[in-house]
Order: sequence, then C-alpha cells, then structure tokens
Amino acid sequence: MKDGVKQMGFSVPYDIAVARTLRQTTRQEREAALKQACYNTELIPQEMVYVDLKTDSGISSVSTSQVAALIGGGSPEAAVEMAPEGHTGFTTLSRRFQEIFGFPFVLPCTQGRAAERIWAKLHVREGTVVPGNMLFPSTRFHIEANRAKVVDVISEKAYDLFSDEPFKGDLDLEKLESVVKERGPEKVSCIYVELCVNSCGGHPVSLANLREVRSFAQAHKIPLFLDACRILENSYFIQQREPGYQNRSIQEIARETCSLADGCTMSALKDLLVPIGGFIGTRDEKSYQKAYFQQFLDGGQPPGSALASLALSLGEIFSSATYVRSRVEQVNHLWRRLTGTVPVLRPAAGHGVFIDARSFLPAMAPEHHPAEALAAFIYAISAVRATKGPPLTQNQSARGIELLRLAVPARRYLQGHMDDVAEAVLHAYSHRDEIRGLKRIEKPGRSKYAPPLFAPVQ
Repeated sequence: MKDGVKQMGFSVPYDIAVARTLRQTTRQEREAALKQACYNTELIPQEMVYVDLKTDSGISSVSTSQVAALIGGGSPEAAVEMAPEGHTGFTTLSRRFQEIFGFPFVLPCTQGRAAERIWAKLHVREGTVVPGNMLFPSTRFHIEANRAKVVDVISEKAYDLFSDEPFKGDLDLEKLESVVKERGPEKVSCIYVELCVNSCGGHPVSLANLREVRSFAQAHKIPLFLDACRILENSYFIQQREPGYQNRSIQEIARETCSLADGCTMSALKDLLVPIGGFIGTRDEKSYQKAYFQQFLDGGQPPGSALASLALSLGEIFSSATYVRSRVEQVNHLWRRLTGTVPVLRPAAGHGVFIDARSFLPAMAPEHHPAEALAAFIYAISAVRATKGPPLTQNQSARGIELLRLAVPARRYLQGHMDDVAEAVLHAYSHRDEIRGLKRIEKPGRSKYAPPLFAPVQ
C-alpha cells in the first residue's frame, strides 16, 4: 500500500482446507437424545451436536502439513524403543522442543496423563505433600496414587469469581511457607504449578509470582515443576497484562517461564493442536533416563507419525504470534457477548468461557445439579454442547462454587458459531425460570468413575 495508508491486518492467520457437514436436528430429536443420555450432555452422540464445547483437548483442527505427517508420507521408521538418539522423528522433535522451551532433556509421551504418571512415580514420595495451585484432576490423581497429599496454596483471589484481578492462578507465598514450615522441606516432594489454571476459570500465573516461588523453592531445596499444557495462553496473558512484557514475544516469555522450573509435564492436545502427544521436560539427565526406561517398560511411546506431527506443530505455532492471539480473541469474542448479562467469570480466559451456574440459577438447590441442568437446557434449545467444569477442589466445593465450561477448540469454529453459542446462552438466561433441576440416578453394575446419570426433578 502507499505511504500513509493503513496496513490491513490478518485477523485470522489460517484458512479452512476441509469442511464437515453438520446435520440440523429438531428440538424433539434433541430432547429424545437428552433422555437417552440420561440428561448428561457428555453422553450425547457426536452426530447430534452442532457446536461442541465439551473440551478443547485433542479435537482442535490440525494443519495440512500435520495431516501429511500423520498419513506417513516420509520414509518408514521403526518405533523409538531403546535407541532414541537414532530415531529421526524423536531427535527432530526433541531438538525443536529444546530450542523453544529450553529444557535440555525431553521425553515425548502419548499425552499429558502419561507424562504425569511417569513423573509422579519418579518424584512423588509416599507420606509427603505437594503444594500446588488448584492442580488439574489427573495431576492430583497421580500424586495421590503415589500416597502423597496435594495441598492447595493458590491465592485467595482465585475464589473471587467476578473481580478483574489479572493473575488469579498465582500461588500464595504465605500459604506455601506455612505448609513447608509445618511439614519440613524433607516432607515436600515438589511444588507443582499449573499454568492458566483450569479449575478456577483458566486464569494465568504471573512471571513475578513464579519467580518468587522459584526463589523460595531453591532456598528450601524443593524441586519446582510446571503443568505447562497451556503455556501459550499463559504467555499471551503475561504479554498483555504483566508490566514489562508487552514487547516480548510469546516464545521469549514461554522460555523464560520454563527457565524458572526444574521440569515440566505437558499435554500437547491443548495448545499444540495435535490429537496425540505430550512431553516431559527436565534439566536432570538422571531423571530423564529413568523416565525414558519407565516409558519403555510401560509401552507408552508415541508412534513416529505423531512425533513428526508434533514437530511440525511446534514450528508452525511459534513461527508467528498471530495464532495465539487469534485463538484467545475468539474466546474473548464469546466472553464479550455474554459479559454484563450472564454471570461469566472475570477476567476472560484463553481457552473457554466459564459460567457461575449458582448465580445463573440462584433458586435451584445445589442437590439439583445446576451446572448439568443448565447444560441440558442449552443443548435442548440449540444443539450446543457444554459440560460441567473440571472436578472442583475441596476448597471450591466448601465455598459452593459450581461452574459450567464452554471450552472452545482451536481453529475449529467460525465467529458465526460463537455468535450462535452466545444467542443460546443468552436465551437460556432470559428463560432460566424454565430450567428444571436434575436428580442423580444409579444403575446396578455401573462404575462409580463413569459419567453420572440424571433424571429431571418433577
């Protein structure tokens, strides 16, 4: 363009190469599907869903280069097994991960849960505690499976659902000090910090707070690990909200974040846009060797095509800052459509919009499952699937918090889809007196870990 003429931007840094036709359902069909699913939206068949906001994990749209890698267009290569240094996919991916995040030793895994299980086996000791900031349920499970106890030391601002505090994922240093003083450093296996804490609404952790936690951990010789599956979102919020980082790139911020930790576990199914994959990153070669051998024994090594796809994704995502911005701004668009009317958590998160179900349905008794009842009503009127947020911590449950999460998969939906979601939620809010509560029902032989089943309250 000529001098003085504004340069037009690329608001969406990709185009859509493949489309999938959706079947338009009727209200009667959706109500029948709800009844068949015992009013749990998680159990509704995919073909009956219009916009699926159940999760953003492993279902984001892959790129054309990733599709080619997954098809396996390159030379056939044996599984990694016990000689990773000789495996092209493994070495290429490890080198790219090291360049971006700075950990000298990298172990690709099938997913984040596999990484957590291996890492917890090596670093969580029986009879110890692990302080953290509302850790994700799978992280908590793997810590407790090794007979240790998770102690929540997240800042109190995480419990204020509607304040505009920019970093509600921060740890409370006084709580952390109290835990270590009470137990003794030798009874603390590690400190675990989740970035963009899902359980409290996707809120980020500041670098200033992480730096303080790192200093404390070093002084007491306690390892500090990250759950880094949402490190891109966390880095974006640091860039936007933390003083001194506005002119830093997402990659620079991500690398500085990792520099403050001894190691990390990471699911690649969220920020890295792949259907399979995860990582362990560490600075300790001995821990890496133990983790690699444990993975070999477990048979949990990702196939070569997945390694190639992960390497491509890392390169594509960090080649430009536009992807992360467009991803977060799509979520923010939905949040802005709802805020001011619907009780959505503040400030906006990067991967989903969280609704305070108790404020949405203040007259509904807690035992009538407000979040699940709201999800069922939204689905019935619109075919939009939302689900209850991740399992709450004990402190959240004690405070009566109940959240509905609208998790937005990356690169999958258009603005029109987000507007349709907004209209459905706004309609539900204006007709909230029509929403019936649910009661839990049991079926003989059904596992207690299976998704719950419900029936409407008469």
